Amino acid sequence: MNVAVQEAPRPFIGFEGRVEPAWIDANRHMNVTWYDHVFDRAETALFAAFGVDEAYIHRFQHGMFRLEKRIRYEREAVEGDLLRVESRIVSCDERLLRHAHELINLTKGARAGMAEYVSIHVDLSKRKSARVTEPSVLAPLRGLAALHARLPAIEGR
Repeated sequence: MNVAVQEAPRPFIGFEGRVEPAWIDANRHMNVTWYDHVFDRAETALFAAFGVDEAYIHRFQHGMFRLEKRIRYEREAVEGDLLRVESRIVSCDERLLRHAHELINLTKGARAGMAEYVSIHVDLSKRKSARVTEPSVLAPLRGLAALHARLPAIEGR
């Protein structure tokens, strides 16, 4: 029996950590720059989960470019709050990837923000979009997308 089919659908955990003192602004909460930073780290981890990491970029001269980014700042986070980003692939084909990330403030038990991205796979030698053809990337990408398609819709999306 296929283990991937048995696996319960769940978001990919792209980031876990605490709000650091350096992330706090004059309003005594986490500055929006750091929300962006946390979402970017989660995006990088998600890409690595299906094989688009630095080794892939150097070996194949292909990578991902972001085309769109939409962030919603919903609740403040303060120094010491424990955060987690739950990431998922919303849709994909061999070129285009739509992904969403929810920033959960585990200390307060509430979503602090949400980010939605559109990214495109690029041949870096030509600086043009290109299909993902590498099986070591395509298979896990499709597997994650299928798993995430079974999740309930993200609230407020």
